[in-house]
Amino acid sequence: MKKEEIRYCRDILLKDPRFAGYQKDFLAAVLNKPFYTLAEAEAAVKDFWKE
Repeated sequence: MKKEEIRYCRDILLKDPRFAGYQKDFLAAVLNKPFYTLAEAEAAVKDFWKE
């Protein structure tokens, strides 16, 4: 299984250093599903903040 295919719990992603630059409340609102792959989480965050 590729690293990007591993699904991570939302709570783990909220604590992930790659998302440390975002305010936790907003990040929690964006990542509202229970599980994400890293690619899905990064895409959701970039789409929300239009990065």
